[in-house]
Amino acid sequence: MKILLVNTSSYYVKQKAALPLGLLSIATLLKQKGYEPKIFDATVQGGSIKKYLKTFKPDIVGLSLPGSMSINNALKLSKIVKKQGLPVVWGGPTASLIPELSLNSGVVDYVVIGDGEFTFLELIEALEGKRSLEDVGSLAYFEKGQIKINELKAPADLSLMPIIDFTFVNPERYFNKNRGCERMLHVYASKGCTGVCSFCYNTGYDKRRWRPRPFENVIAEIKYLQKNHGVDGVYFVDDLLSPGKERLRNFCRALIDSELGILWSCDMRIDQLEEEDIDIMYEAGCRWIMSGIESGTAEGQKQICKNLDLNKARKTLDYLDEVGIYSTVTFVLGFRHQTKEDLEETIRYMKSISAKSIIVGVYGPFPGSDMYRDLVEEDVIEPFESFDDWSRNANMQTIGNNLSDLSPLELKVIINYFLFLILTAKHDLDGQKKHYWLKRLTFQIKDMLARGNLRSLLLVMISAKEFLEILFYALFFPGIRKKYGLYLNPKKREEERKKAIESFE
Repeated sequence: MKILLVNTSSYYVKQKAALPLGLLSIATLLKQKGYEPKIFDATVQGGSIKKYLKTFKPDIVGLSLPGSMSINNALKLSKIVKKQGLPVVWGGPTASLIPELSLNSGVVDYVVIGDGEFTFLELIEALEGKRSLEDVGSLAYFEKGQIKINELKAPADLSLMPIIDFTFVNPERYFNKNRGCERMLHVYASKGCTGVCSFCYNTGYDKRRWRPRPFENVIAEIKYLQKNHGVDGVYFVDDLLSPGKERLRNFCRALIDSELGILWSCDMRIDQLEEEDIDIMYEAGCRWIMSGIESGTAEGQKQICKNLDLNKARKTLDYLDEVGIYSTVTFVLGFRHQTKEDLEETIRYMKSISAKSIIVGVYGPFPGSDMYRDLVEEDVIEPFESFDDWSRNANMQTIGNNLSDLSPLELKVIINYFLFLILTAKHDLDGQKKHYWLKRLTFQIKDMLARGNLRSLLLVMISAKEFLEILFYALFFPGIRKKYGLYLNPKKREEERKKAIESFE
């Protein structure tokens, strides 16, 4: 059987496309089992899916929806596939959270919920008559005109997952720049997160579970990418690289012992790190950490069930700066109960920390999360019953339905102000002060243009539009910026930073 696996795209270009690790893992397993898989990645490849349907002639097509903004592309591609009379399978985090909605689209036959490797394999075996559809756990489909969702499987042991075969794609199409890296790629060392954040999709998707991969499998993949593609950096895309110190330190020791000499980035809960953790991470090659703080007030931390130690987070960020690890932190505005006073205190906290980059987004409900459930039960929002509901949902600097009483305009100004600071900041690179993020943006635009297709040109135009929006909201509302002490002048910003630090002492 021939299987075409499709990575759907979104017209959202803040970051360069990442390796489709989930599809690569599925394709690797299918190949090992004697099937013939092929990957079409709409995020980096030109041409229409029609070409692959005509030349490859697949028996089934599986589409991955990595985020809600890829829904429109998934619907478009699925309609084309259905016209060929082929079965369509959806998977990925978004489809897993809304299996009924996905099936009711009229262009989806099956939805794989959660990990796709073994469920997709079992689905194919069922279609070949080797097993019953009812025996395929974590699968949603129609039975006698009614949607049926089979019993959900326990999460797979990641040691059973294959070492990824990267030959299904050209990894060099996914190269990105990062601090000290010219050829960085995405890999993963674990899945899930132990956090209980009420707003996060993880509540419904991974059920607050964290699963590690064997160190040797991760290192084997990095060695392959380093040897065959000259990779000089990797970004571990795990939701949480490690929930505990022992795993983290053992992981770092494994990287040191491997003598790869690779630089790397990861996501970690910032208040869990001690100085000795940071020291060994730096020794192992860590040069960049992203962490979600989300709220700058103790009350806000309680309301979102993150319960992060804000004082510890500030001290940890100071030490990261001292050691030489670049820190990026995220904040989320517009939660339902956020008040003007909470917003002001959160901004004051933002100004007090030494993070190199601060990314601010606006809250949007995720089906499956505790906060979404509460909002529906309290009749604050209607359940998401259509894809239009998803399109109205907030995403990053878009405001969406804005569940708070805060001014949408003020939120846009605040969000884009911090984006403007990221784009225009100078950082030490190779002993010189350079516009690091502008350099990355230029790299991404050149990469998009090099693909030489209409979609790439559209992405460049969207990038230009987004850039102009950042300039507009960051520069043309000085009154709002002054209200919150958000200044463009570096000296004024430093004065505000010192005042903010003093206020917390």
